[in-house]
Amino acid sequence: MTTIPETDAITQLPERFQARIEGRVQHRVGDGPLDDIPQGQEVQVDVALASMVVSWTSEGQPVTVTLAREEFMYYVDEGSIAILR
Repeated sequence: MTTIPETDAITQLPERFQARIEGRVQHRVGDGPLDDIPQGQEVQVDVALASMVVSWTSEGQPVTVTLAREEFMYYVDEGSIAILR
């Protein structure tokens, strides 16, 4: 798979795409502590109104988390999330 250059990723996000977690990416479940999305994990990303819905399977169980769009793009810009074609 090839990755989309960072500058193009910001302006050309499809409604649904694949990405790979390349570095430390954290999310919060409710009011709980921050939790890491496993590095190397390939994920599906769905674009919502002001957020990104990130989904993957862990030990046969579906996992879905939501990141604010700005937070998601921060991780893309710093290289922690690679957008795949």
